[in-house]
Amino acid sequence: IRKIQFYLILLSLPLLMAFSLFSKRQGVVSTTEGSTTNLANSAILESRLRGALWGFFAGDALAMPTHWYYGGSAQIQRDYGRNGITGYSKPVPTLAGSILNKSNINGGGRGSFSKTKESVSIIGDIINHGKREYWDPSKQVHYHATLQRGENTLEAQLARVLMKSMVENNGEFIAEHFRNAYIKFMTTPDSHHDTYASTCHRMFFANMILKKKDPKDCPDNDHHNVDTIDGLVLPTISALGYASRGNDDKTIANAAASTASATRSSTVLENASRAWSSLVRKAIQQESPLSLGNLADCARSLGLRQVPSANRPDTMTACYLDQSLPSALDMIAKYTQTSSCWDGLLANANNGGENVHRGSILGAILGAQTGYENLPPQLKEGLYDQAALEKEIDAFVKSVLR
Repeated sequence: IRKIQFYLILLSLPLLMAFSLFSKRQGVVSTTEGSTTNLANSAILESRLRGALWGFFAGDALAMPTHWYYGGSAQIQRDYGRNGITGYSKPVPTLAGSILNKSNINGGGRGSFSKTKESVSIIGDIINHGKREYWDPSKQVHYHATLQRGENTLEAQLARVLMKSMVENNGEFIAEHFRNAYIKFMTTPDSHHDTYASTCHRMFFANMILKKKDPKDCPDNDHHNVDTIDGLVLPTISALGYASRGNDDKTIANAAASTASATRSSTVLENASRAWSSLVRKAIQQESPLSLGNLADCARSLGLRQVPSANRPDTMTACYLDQSLPSALDMIAKYTQTSSCWDGLLANANNGGENVHRGSILGAILGAQTGYENLPPQLKEGLYDQAALEKEIDAFVKSVLR
């Protein structure tokens, strides 16, 4: 009997090896905890990655006209009609109470509109070329007054710079390479059309130009306007790339945190990027749709007290992480249930507040969960740079999935 059992084991070995190979090809891999998890197959991975990227850019551009509107639906309807935002729209030129016109053109936060003693202005001369006049404190200018219908804001344009950098490095994030590409893009006239540049960018270039610091030492923090949701925009792109390659949580988290630190000096954001990247991984890799449990895990990792729910109303929030992320997780819970990326991004646009950068990261998750083939045609076709984005997304997908 023992001899028969021995021969049966020998005969079964080829079958076991074949099953193991089949499992790997289907995406059954070991997690960092040593257990196994069923991952989506390659076709689904690609659909989710493409859906995430288109959703990412759509979320930014749809919300751009109502960015930092804190007057509720009445303010949005006054500027964009009774139905508010129903698709891509060109922003109105003026915005009462705009903080743009209270902001420091040579550094972080609020402050001076004067040029330096060397007659240099970071905004206008070094970055955002020709846009200094819009920052004049005697005016009330929309943050994105110089953008067109469906055009992306600066942070999403930098995501394109990051994608190209990763493509040039075979799908990997290389901090120095990206930082050099970032500097070149920001200091090249007409590389983008946005009016506004956030505190982190103004501080970076003030350090580089006015204080003559080495670029690697230029990321900075005013401990108010840097540890914010816009700091998760670029890490989301790195996380999408690394997740699509089948990497584990630790590898993806390290890439996301390194991306955050390339332009900002923020332990808070590095930690938030690590936590957020785990949800990005699940949105891309996990065979089953995101669950409330997945969202609750993310909330705990982010240090949030509020448990995500699909039943809360969509809310307007400011840019600070403890305000913006709970609402983002609620909207993911709500709109993944309805499988409508477009509806979720329109709702976000009509919330106002800090909806642009929330729109990007929300769009990445909703787009991944909806899948590229299920996105409505108007989501892609209305984007100002659709043709260029098509090529850049194709190149990025090929690079990270090879």
